Amino acid sequence: MTAVEQARTTRTTTAENPQSLSLEDPGVFRFPTPEDPPPGAARLLVMALYGTALGLTGVGVGLYAVVTVFGGAPGWYLPLLGLLTLLSVVPTAAAFLAIHERHLPWWLLIAAAPPMAAAVAVAVAHTERRAVAYAQSWPSRASSASLSVPP
Repeated sequence: MTAVEQARTTRTTTAENPQSLSLEDPGVFRFPTPEDPPPGAARLLVMALYGTALGLTGVGVGLYAVVTVFGGAPGWYLPLLGLLTLLSVVPTAAAFLAIHERHLPWWLLIAAAPPMAAAVAVAVAHTERRAVAYAQSWPSRASSASLSVPP
């Protein structure tokens, strides 16, 4: 027996004992084992690029949210953005854990996009609402300023 055989991370069972198969079934969401074939390079690259795009979008929304919170945001703003971002991160992470499956990672990555798009929409809509309110209050601010023109 070699050192590699002694350090196996998974146990193999026979089909004669179906109970041991169900107890040892690692499930869909798991880290790939050494026995799993490696995913294709193109598959891994596309998943990584898609995950990176979602992640950078989330960072952008987060930075946008920090600026908005310091400028005065309602109490629901930050928890909602956090929830939407979490609903995008979880399927993305699950897609990488299910990379050995055929179609599941793609469905998970597709499911991760709408919550992130909603987070972007909430962040932009709230900022636009504040900008409109500020622009509407501009004439009253200008008239209340003590700018007098000499005759």
